[in-house]
Amino acid sequence: MLPLYLSVEGLYSYQKKQEIDFTQLTEAGLFGIFGHVGSGKSSILEAIGFVLYGETERLNKQEKRTYNMLNLKSDAACIVFEFLNFENRKFRFVAQWKRKKRFEETSTLERFAYEWQDTGWLPMDSADGGLVTNLTYANFRRTIIIPQGQFKEFLELKGKDRSDMMKEIFNLNRFDLGPKTALLQRANNSKIEHVKGALSGFETVSAEILAHKLADLKDAQELLSTTKTATLALEEQCAWLIQGKQNRTALAAKKQELNVLHGDKPRIEQLDKELRTYETTNQVFREILNVALRLNKDKEQLTYKIEQLSVKKKDTLERLEEKEQQWLAIAEDFNKLEIFRAELEDLKLLISNAQNHEKLTILTKRLNDGKPFLEKEQNVEHELSAQITSKEENLEELKTAKVDTAELLALENWYQANDSNQAQITDIQQRIDKYQTDIEEIKQIFADKNFTSENWEEQLAEQERTQEAALTELRKTETHLKVQLKLAEFADNLHAGHSCPLCGSLAHPDPMVAHGLEEKEQELEQQKAEIKQRILAWKENSTALNRAATRLKDMLTQQQQWSASLLDAQKKQSYHLNQFQWRDFSATDKSAFLQYKNKSKLAEDSIKQVEQEIKTLRQQLTATQGKVEKYKVSLSEFEQEITVLNSLTHQNIAQLRALKAADFTENSPQSLADLQEKTGSKIKFLEQSHRTLSEELNLLKTALATVNAERGIAKEQFQQLAQQHNQKQSEISSLLAEHGFNDTMQVQQILQKNLNSEAIRQTIQEFVMQLHLIQNKIAELEQLITDDQYNEQVFEEKTQLLRLKQQELEMQIRLTGALEKECAHLQVEVAKKEKLVEEYEKLNVRKANLTTLENLFRGSGFVNYVSSIHLQRLCEIANIRFRRLTKNSLSLTVNESNEFEVIDYLNNGYQRSVKTLSGGQSFQASLCLALALAENIQALNRADRNFFFIDEGFGTQDIESINAVFETLQYLHRENRIVGIISHVEELKERIPRSITVTNDTEHGSQIKYN
Repeated sequence: MLPLYLSVEGLYSYQKKQEIDFTQLTEAGLFGIFGHVGSGKSSILEAIGFVLYGETERLNKQEKRTYNMLNLKSDAACIVFEFLNFENRKFRFVAQWKRKKRFEETSTLERFAYEWQDTGWLPMDSADGGLVTNLTYANFRRTIIIPQGQFKEFLELKGKDRSDMMKEIFNLNRFDLGPKTALLQRANNSKIEHVKGALSGFETVSAEILAHKLADLKDAQELLSTTKTATLALEEQCAWLIQGKQNRTALAAKKQELNVLHGDKPRIEQLDKELRTYETTNQVFREILNVALRLNKDKEQLTYKIEQLSVKKKDTLERLEEKEQQWLAIAEDFNKLEIFRAELEDLKLLISNAQNHEKLTILTKRLNDGKPFLEKEQNVEHELSAQITSKEENLEELKTAKVDTAELLALENWYQANDSNQAQITDIQQRIDKYQTDIEEIKQIFADKNFTSENWEEQLAEQERTQEAALTELRKTETHLKVQLKLAEFADNLHAGHSCPLCGSLAHPDPMVAHGLEEKEQELEQQKAEIKQRILAWKENSTALNRAATRLKDMLTQQQQWSASLLDAQKKQSYHLNQFQWRDFSATDKSAFLQYKNKSKLAEDSIKQVEQEIKTLRQQLTATQGKVEKYKVSLSEFEQEITVLNSLTHQNIAQLRALKAADFTENSPQSLADLQEKTGSKIKFLEQSHRTLSEELNLLKTALATVNAERGIAKEQFQQLAQQHNQKQSEISSLLAEHGFNDTMQVQQILQKNLNSEAIRQTIQEFVMQLHLIQNKIAELEQLITDDQYNEQVFEEKTQLLRLKQQELEMQIRLTGALEKECAHLQVEVAKKEKLVEEYEKLNVRKANLTTLENLFRGSGFVNYVSSIHLQRLCEIANIRFRRLTKNSLSLTVNESNEFEVIDYLNNGYQRSVKTLSGGQSFQASLCLALALAENIQALNRADRNFFFIDEGFGTQDIESINAVFETLQYLHRENRIVGIISHVEELKERIPRSITVTNDTEHGSQIKYN
């Protein structure tokens, strides 16, 4: 990451907005940020971490973080940070919050992130800095921005914590295949169990069973073919018999249908006659009768319409006369409408003047009452200004008499280092004494067991040889005794006339007698137990003495190392005492220094007290000035409002048209408003009445004309309809006479039948067609049964035989089909079983492989191994610089627990804890590790340039060490490394090419200045 720009406002001591252009600083490769203690240097680093991650080491979220971080003189805080990440992408992160109305309350922290694109800054979905830096907040503090007092954190981290950090930075978790292997193993085991369960269902499936079933299927198929041939032959014989029987049955049915049709023939003939009469009458009379009926209805409707229009005409004339009388009643007042409107406008002006008069009275009183308060606050303002001037003069006097802080700080550092050296010497001496005590205790262990710490191994070896020889001799005796006992057992089992089980002889002249062998066996077992007890005691002594000897060796080694450390510490203390150069103080007595320090503290307390008093007075002055300004503004506003109200009153009087202002001086705004409302209501009534009556008169006149026109048209239409109706009646009379009807009633009766001509005609046609078809079919069937030679008895016999043969064929088909299905199923099952067996063998092979992988990745062992390799590589890179800084006297190494230790080449290359390093050596080691870690991160992220900050740390270095460190830091510029140093040591400014200075102004807060 490479910083480009930072602005801080309202954060801690930063009251006003301060900006840092890092591009001016990073060009030199090494730059500094300087300032006194408390000036706000470290706040720059905290601002960068807070805007990127929303986290800070000083405060957590439960400690009112936003309130405590907000400057007490600021109403809002804002941090803007721009940088390039390892991919050379440009980002801007913003954090802001503000104070609410209550001083102790603040708004919620808002954080935003943007990325620079071709078109400008584009907002990002997340404001998590870890997404663009590839570092968590903790590792960002360890590798990029190293806060004050935590520079050695990475050096002194425990092994597990450091390994976890290495895993995160170098993404080593990608090598942790243990969970994935376990997941695969569980899935594979599940598949194995599944396959085993599946195979358990194939116990009755085999290739032998399948072959047997296939043979049965072949026999069944041959029998099915024979049965099917016989059935087909019998079906052919029965086919012509069935056809003869069907013909005779169909002939009987057709003759029965013919009889039914003959019975229905008179009804069909009558229906045909009625249809012809209905169609003739309908064609001649239906249309003309409908026309005559419609004309008669239209005449009746017109008669009713003419009567209704006559009534409507009379009613409209009466309403028209009534509205004309109402119009005459309002005509006189309506002509004065413009005068009433002018009076209404004048009343509005008079009401405004009355209201302005009341406001003038109130404003004049408030103006007169407010002037004394203004004079009082102005007097308080003058008094506070005088007090502040006096306090500032007193503050300058106190600062002039202030103790030399640099000398005090140097003295305190010397005394602290002296106390540290003395404590280190005392601690080392105590450790040496403790080791000596432990050594004596271990030597006493040897003495208690009748051994010496020098030759105990030879004595134990001699005891071991003696006991082994005794045990060997005892085993020989035991073997001989067992042979004797077995021979005695054979001798006891000898019987005359029986062969010997050993030599086969039938004669037993001098058999062996077992006398005293059991007592010897018991004695031998007792000796054996004693020897084993002595061997067990020897092993216990050997274990205890080995452990004691190991401890003794370690103790002697540690004692020698601490003795060398004691000598170094004493030399260091002697050198430190020679550096004491203050004549007014004693190197052995701190009392004068403590008095001097107490005097400085009292002066600082006095200065802080006066500064606080000045701050309080300034706050009071600011508040008073605010009140004075507020009163001035209010009184000025009152005077302006009075002037405006007087002007409006004169303007309103000049605009009056119908009324005079003098006639209404005694009226209140309410009475004028009532008069205004009354006049407005009158105007509204006249306008509404005029508009309503005009509209109603126009409508009534229009309606009267419409009624007259409609009535005339209706009379003309009635005359035309009467003439047409008479003409149609004459035509109907002629048609009745022509077709032999007496009146229209006979015609209506026929027409009312409403016969469905199409349906009736279709019924008649279907009857005729069906009769013809049945007659033809009967003739055809009689011809067929004459030639078929059908016999009912033969038909019954053949039919019964065919039914039995079909049943046999069906059973054979089912049997063959069942065998075919069973064989097909067995073939599928056998294939499945073979596939499952193959899969089971593959899964077992995979199980063995996964077990090997599980053992390899168990307990994150492989990841820890890779982490240790990275850590050792990191240590090798750091040692390149650390050896140069320590003049090849020290180097770093990693122990088995992944913790750093120091190799001391001035003391035979012994290893010791990094906690034994001095403050300056710890800084050098931490610096080298930080540089090595930065190189690894740069290589990991493929970044062209990288940088990190160092907050303090140089106060622990002597002149020679500082020179070596600066040579290292300046050399980094050639390697595209950038280092920022934050320090309060002013002497470092001369050695750093680019820097800024932070000063904390009591009035304006922290200020940044480029050097």
